Amino acid sequence: MVRYELKKVFGSVGGKIALIMYVAVLVLSCWLGSTGVLNADVKWVNEQGESEYSLSAVQKLRNARNEWEGWLDEEKLNQVVQENQRINATPEAKSDVVQQRNIAYCWKQGFNPIRNLINHAYSNGFREYDYYTADRISVIDENSFYANRIKILKEWLYDETDNAYHKYSEQEKQYIIHIYEELETPFYFDYYDGWHQLLENSSYISGLGILILGFLLAGIFSNEFKWKADSVFFSSLHGRSKATSAKIKAGFLLVTVLYWAAMLVYSLFTLCYLGFEGANCVIQWEVWKTIYNLTMWQAWVLTLICGYIGNLFLAFLTMWISSKTKSTVLAVTVPFVLTLVPSILGEIADWLDKILTLSPNILLECYQSLRYFDVMTILGKVYRTLDIGILLYLMLSVILIPMMYLEYQRTRA
Repeated sequence: MVRYELKKVFGSVGGKIALIMYVAVLVLSCWLGSTGVLNADVKWVNEQGESEYSLSAVQKLRNARNEWEGWLDEEKLNQVVQENQRINATPEAKSDVVQQRNIAYCWKQGFNPIRNLINHAYSNGFREYDYYTADRISVIDENSFYANRIKILKEWLYDETDNAYHKYSEQEKQYIIHIYEELETPFYFDYYDGWHQLLENSSYISGLGILILGFLLAGIFSNEFKWKADSVFFSSLHGRSKATSAKIKAGFLLVTVLYWAAMLVYSLFTLCYLGFEGANCVIQWEVWKTIYNLTMWQAWVLTLICGYIGNLFLAFLTMWISSKTKSTVLAVTVPFVLTLVPSILGEIADWLDKILTLSPNILLECYQSLRYFDVMTILGKVYRTLDIGILLYLMLSVILIPMMYLEYQRTRA
């Protein structure tokens, strides 16, 4: 029966088109992850000031970063400052010609992530960033470098003129500060671009993918009614005894196999192309302000789990609506509404923020969620919203299984 249900899903023209679209999303994700076209991270600027995008460019970038590998202590920080000053003093860096300045940038590519962290650490405010901050620094004290992250955070949380002062309770403020203080320092620097690109572009598969799968899942329960074949289907032996469980299993297998297969291909392609190094680097290298103290590989595992739970929830919800309403169109619409509408409402209704932060997007766009300062106080205890979202949608996914079964059993009767 499960095989029969899967054949119905992929046997139609619409099913084949949806599968092709899903593969297209996978190809797009691999391309974006390997080229970094959206953020121009995966490139090498050569000695002529020209940008290169190729496997050889990746190797050149890796070699340049490896020269600066090691613990980001006071000695390493001051080495970066001194080298940055030396390059800034060259005629190329002072030139008004863009290509000449690109040549100067070429010499900074190896330590550019460290330079970027210096900009963050010595910014004038929590929400401020100045690309040229590092150019104005002549010496760095390791203690102040890491302590400034906490100092700027406290200033932001307790600035009465800032929205954060009123947004977070005292307990929530102390919770956020405590997480910041728990971060282990000094950081270790290594070439980590493969993991960063992997995380940066993962939401295409988990987000766009489930919208495409919605077209496949929406008809699992409603097609018999759409085709006017329900009386025949339910009068058969297996239609009476195994139909409901087979449909649920088919939907579960479809989402599980396609999601994990796509993520496996995407992970291997991106990391094989860009490199596996840097798995143990903290995500603060790219998400300096995050309230999640994770390494790159831990963030990727979390992203995989969150994406899968989000896909399961939306898949089961789509199937339940299909069984409840017998409408394929309505079932297909639900994932779009739950994933697209919250981002629109968030721009026009501030009071909805607390609710909207718990939309399925928090799981589908996990890496982006790590950037947000979303916390909630429940029964006197503070939790990060992503942690709540994982448990919430996992429970809802489990609850939807008997709801689908009971609804379709009732319909069949």
